[in-house]
Amino acid sequence: MGSTGLIFVLIFYVCIIIPCVGVAWLGKNLLNQLGRYPSKTPAIQIGVAFKLVVIEVVSFTLILTFFKILVAE
Repeated sequence: MGSTGLIFVLIFYVCIIIPCVGVAWLGKNLLNQLGRYPSKTPAIQIGVAFKLVVIEVVSFTLILTFFKILVAE
């Protein structure tokens, strides 16, 4: 029983940590690009916003799928 809970927690953290690392990487790149090209701010932000939306949709779908598989009805 204890190992099942540990596996659940590990899988859930993987579903959370991977998108967090992706968002941190996008934020780092955003700040670097804004520092180099301050006049292109809107274009840079739109490019990052699209990638951020993709990461959020994928992570939400991954978590939703994870719970849907584990909940047997």
